[in-house]
Amino acid sequence: LSGWDKFQGSCYRHFSKRQSWEAAEQHCRLCGGHLLSVMTPEDIHCALLSLDKYREYQWVGLNDRTIEGDFRWSDGNPLLYENWFRGQPDSYFLSGEDCAVMVWHDGGRWSDVPCNYHLSYTCKKGVCEFLFEGLLSLSPKMPQILRIEVR
Repeated sequence: LSGWDKFQGSCYRHFSKRQSWEAAEQHCRLCGGHLLSVMTPEDIHCALLSLDKYREYQWVGLNDRTIEGDFRWSDGNPLLYENWFRGQPDSYFLSGEDCAVMVWHDGGRWSDVPCNYHLSYTCKKGVCEFLFEGLLSLSPKMPQILRIEVR
């Protein structure tokens, strides 16, 4: 898939267009994925490599929009790894800080912010299609599509 990067069985694509958390998540769903979920420190490393290119804050799928203080990933993954900035999450604003942002210049640490901020974002999906020019086909002139499913 053009524009998608593969890392440890998932595919990632950064979008520089600034959107609210909800609009960004909706766009990721239209692309067949969700906002970035971070399951391991390696995921942070991958995200930082991508972020270093853009040098900006970005949305991740973590939010506590349903139950205050109960942060969950938008893709349904459990919160197994946490990388909060010291003192976060803090729900600083009275209007609520229900969505998480990743701060590229601070080791990819997270902070909770209002969901109506307009930020860039990265989508993540677990099923990728890759085009191999002639590697899997009988004729080198016929491209073959290999579908990889990650469960």
